[in-house]
Amino acid sequence: MSSVIPYILYDAMLATTVRSTILLLISLPLLGLVDVPSHSVEIFPHWKKGDRVHLEITRARVKSADGASTITGKTHTHFTIEVLSANDDGYRVGWTAGETIFDSPSQAEHSFLGHVVNLMNGRQIILEIDSHGAIRGVQNWKGLKAAALKSLDALAATENAQNKKSDKALMSSLRAQWESMLRTKEQVEELCTREAQAYFKVLGRGYAHNEPFEYEDLLPNPIGGEAFPTHASMALKTFDKQAGRAVITWRQTTDPKQVARILESMIKEMSARLGREPLEREFPAAISMEDHAEIVVDVATGWVKTLKHARSVNFGTRAQVDTTSIIRTAK
Repeated sequence: MSSVIPYILYDAMLATTVRSTILLLISLPLLGLVDVPSHSVEIFPHWKKGDRVHLEITRARVKSADGASTITGKTHTHFTIEVLSANDDGYRVGWTAGETIFDSPSQAEHSFLGHVVNLMNGRQIILEIDSHGAIRGVQNWKGLKAAALKSLDALAATENAQNKKSDKALMSSLRAQWESMLRTKEQVEELCTREAQAYFKVLGRGYAHNEPFEYEDLLPNPIGGEAFPTHASMALKTFDKQAGRAVITWRQTTDPKQVARILESMIKEMSARLGREPLEREFPAAISMEDHAEIVVDVATGWVKTLKHARSVNFGTRAQVDTTSIIRTAK
């Protein structure tokens, strides 16, 4: 009997120790002594009327041909976002661009083309956004269209008055291009919401580690014609619960089979029109497109802190990379 007692005591002590260890491990996160990873997060807008956010958007384009790369343009634009109204149904948000500054030794920003780039700047685009953060439309699209065309006509008149050698053919071509881009409500909304669509893309869904949100989409054809089908995915990279900050990645690639089908159709159409096969410099033999982005968002409010996006387009031996960087600023 005496030889059994030590084992009984040992088992009891061992059970007590195990229970104590389990309780300690459970309590450590509460004490902040163990970093427990957060595996999921929901990102929705939580905005109030009067909220104001300032952004700086930097765009750059790099073109490559036969192994040589050239930066063909870089610009900086400040944007102001203001919540005009907020209710259970959604939000009205003012989106206003400041002057676009060209980051190059040329004086492009002082040229006629530079003024054309700034046509929409200073005009508040009133976005209608649902409670999940999706843009439903542009409330003042008619006024924006009329104001843009009026400003373009005023610029052309000023150019004619100041420069007797003004390129009337160029101005006429620009007027026609703007008219074609602003012909319908849908076209005006697409033009006015390009940056906003990218900025708000992360909103309206939950994200979990190792569970990417995948979907099919379309990309505009860079040479015109039928849009390219794509496969896209958004994923949670990190979530710092204490800081209330989530990092979301976004990736989109064109479907090579569908792109080949579309190009073949376009080549046949072009051949019939020209009466011969198009030359390589006239029409690319192959095209591929890919998007990569990383978005840092404040989970408590739904405001994006930073967004870095790159779109790569390959035309056979030629390539082009457009990058966009959005940073929230103090003012």
